[in-house]
Amino acid sequence: MRNTFGTVIFPFVMCVVFWLVCRSKSKGKKVAALIMILTTAVELIAALSLMYFDLRGMLSGICEIAGVSSLGLHFMYTGFRGIFGAVTAFAWFMTALFSYTFMKNDINVIRYDIFNLLTLGATMGIFYAADLFTLFFFFEMMSFTSFMWVAHRQTRTSLYAAGTYLGIAIAGGMAILMGLFIVYERLGTLYFDEMYGHAVALMERGENLGWLYAAAGCMFVGFGAKAGAFPVHVWLPDSYTEAPAPATALLSAVLSKTGIFGILLLTLDVLPTQGGWGAFLLIVGVVTMAAGGIRGVMCGNLKTTLAYSSMSQIGFILTGVGMQSLLAEFLTVSAGAGDASSEKVSEIVTVFGMAVNGTFLHMLNHSLVKLILFMAAGIIFTHVGSYDLNQVRGFGRKKPFLLITFVLAAAGVGGIPLLNGYVSKTLLHESIVEYGALIALMATDSTVIAATPVMIKVSEGLFLFSGGLTVAYMTKLFIVLFIEKNSDKKVQESYDAKKNYMSMLTKVAIGVCALPIPLIGILPNMVAKPIAEYGLVQFGLSALLEHHQENMHYYSMENLSGALISIIVGAIVYLLIVRFWMLGKFFSNKHENGYRELFPTWLNVEKYVYRAVFYRAVPFVLGIVARILDSIVDTIVVLLRKITYRDRALPYELPEGNYITHTIGISMERVRLLYYAVMRKEGYTPKNYAHKFAMKNIDLFENFHIIERSLSFGLFMFCVGLVLTMIYLLVVN
Repeated sequence: MRNTFGTVIFPFVMCVVFWLVCRSKSKGKKVAALIMILTTAVELIAALSLMYFDLRGMLSGICEIAGVSSLGLHFMYTGFRGIFGAVTAFAWFMTALFSYTFMKNDINVIRYDIFNLLTLGATMGIFYAADLFTLFFFFEMMSFTSFMWVAHRQTRTSLYAAGTYLGIAIAGGMAILMGLFIVYERLGTLYFDEMYGHAVALMERGENLGWLYAAAGCMFVGFGAKAGAFPVHVWLPDSYTEAPAPATALLSAVLSKTGIFGILLLTLDVLPTQGGWGAFLLIVGVVTMAAGGIRGVMCGNLKTTLAYSSMSQIGFILTGVGMQSLLAEFLTVSAGAGDASSEKVSEIVTVFGMAVNGTFLHMLNHSLVKLILFMAAGIIFTHVGSYDLNQVRGFGRKKPFLLITFVLAAAGVGGIPLLNGYVSKTLLHESIVEYGALIALMATDSTVIAATPVMIKVSEGLFLFSGGLTVAYMTKLFIVLFIEKNSDKKVQESYDAKKNYMSMLTKVAIGVCALPIPLIGILPNMVAKPIAEYGLVQFGLSALLEHHQENMHYYSMENLSGALISIIVGAIVYLLIVRFWMLGKFFSNKHENGYRELFPTWLNVEKYVYRAVFYRAVPFVLGIVARILDSIVDTIVVLLRKITYRDRALPYELPEGNYITHTIGISMERVRLLYYAVMRKEGYTPKNYAHKFAMKNIDLFENFHIIERSLSFGLFMFCVGLVLTMIYLLVVN
């Protein structure tokens, strides 16, 4: 399987095979789980084989499928695509191992697995897309199939969350489609390889880029929503909480990265070197990571805390994307101003490389740690039946494997030195610091750039503060699970007695995900750097950065100081917010009320802003507008009837019947009157033949109308039956 199309189509083919094998009720859930493990294992091998063939120079060109919406689907392989294709297949394989035990007592497992395979194929299609239409095609498919994850439980809360998820997905899809139209109209192409050149040519001609900014803004709504960026993140907490744990792990580890992938393409292909776009992403990034961190600290639910943690980490990644754009602008401006000495260019490119590598590595690191954390949350839910911190308190005591893997993941995402998150966060932090130093030197220059020293200082402060929030809420979860005891002694005893609390397959899945965490942190220049360099091929950045590839001193005091500041901030936030405010008693183990939700419900953006606006305010305003327009039309009609088209009786208007029945009736009435006159009879009374013939006409033609209506109805039902028969034949055959 030496082409990307094979890895995309294989899950769809296996979906059909899975349905044919498992549709019989005699087939158990164990068979379905084994098929899922086998399918995802083959998909992982296929993705890794693509990477192997690429490294040997055996992959080239674009794979095309013609005839899809008259545009066709196009796939290509590059370093970034290959790595995240492999990460996608790896995540699905690990969660399939985990699901073998977790989903065995669940409902509608066959349906869940079918949509799981469909989502896998759609996600692979996104990462291997060679043009914007192909990406949009599979992005919309992924949004619908993953919607079934959220609605899987079919409870009131899960359906509510699924409704929000689908609503945001549909709105985001429409926004992406609008942006796609604008990009094609302005650049004349949807191929990623060609968009960059066309956009640069547009800028060199000095044309207005307003429409490109409008297109990027539209598509950011859709891609940013999937990533969980503020303010289109409102679907994320409820959806992550209500979806089954394996699905939540995939939502956080992989599907959020599809949104980041789209934003990266916009940044580097549609609006290259545009610092205004970079400043926008930087602001969105720091707000997202701070807002997610604050909500994570104030949350009293294990899974919801992890959901807001995902939102916060997406903010770190968006910050890196914004820094890439700002540094690209800075490099262009410096070259245009004649300030492009070799040392200057090398320094700027080095900082740019920090932002690129930091963004890429944090995407990868976040995927690894969230697979572990959400699978761990699923294990806890299996035994406790709740994600409430007061209920799960003390569950992790006397469980060394869970303790070690959870600490590795929690400390890794917290940016603790010697673990993977420290490497990527150090790169991102240093890119901000070094960029601030570079633009400070240009403070007296007349050249205008998008970011100001004050903006960069504030961004750095929020970056370190958000890192501290990550440490605080991960410390909260660690102490709840592994240090504190449950308030109910019998419950705690039952927790301590659980020795076989996870299956061997689950241990394998979590353990394999945990292995790279210390490996990347301890040997960053040997492990993380080659991976990042291979991924740079995605955007053609390897040639630009090839002369800056010296090893970075991650554990110098200067770099360690950033992590130390975040750790100190995290400790202060944990003591003040969690111990003092959330628990109500400072440094006390006797908490009568336990952990409670601190964030006020009236600040729920999804419920009191989005739903209030789109479900109430917008329909109300549009209803008023429609009523006004309707009244205007009625007024015009009445005015015209009184002035121009005056109402008057029609001289030829008949009270009943038609012209023929009326003529025959009147004629017969006159003949009868003539007969009475000739015969000189008295007592003539009108027989009203016109009315009688009119009634006979109605009776006669009503029968024909009944027959006609019956025939139409019969033909309609025949068509419906024919359509259903064709659908059945297509499904069966």
